[in-house]
Amino acid sequence: MAGDDKTKPIVIKCIRKGGGTHGGAWKIAYADFITALMAFFLLMWLLGSTTKAQLQGIAQWFKNPEQVSLMGGPGSGLSNAILPGGGSNLDKTVGEMYK
Repeated sequence: MAGDDKTKPIVIKCIRKGGGTHGGAWKIAYADFITALMAFFLLMWLLGSTTKAQLQGIAQWFKNPEQVSLMGGPGSGLSNAILPGGGSNLDKTVGEMYK
């Protein structure tokens, strides 16, 4: 048995002490919260900077979006007019007012 040179395999044990890391799921939840907070802030800022007529136009659009966008109406901005201010006379560069 002196001629048998058998060596034992080397075993390395890694012992982890403590809890380690807690993961990064809280970062995702925090980023979602901050994004929602920013969207809410922008909504409040935009609603605070609009006039009463614009708010009524927005409310009308949410009640019936197809009617406002296709037929015109308050809040549509007279989008079917060629010239700013409305009218159909192309000789006037400033535009005519609807009567």
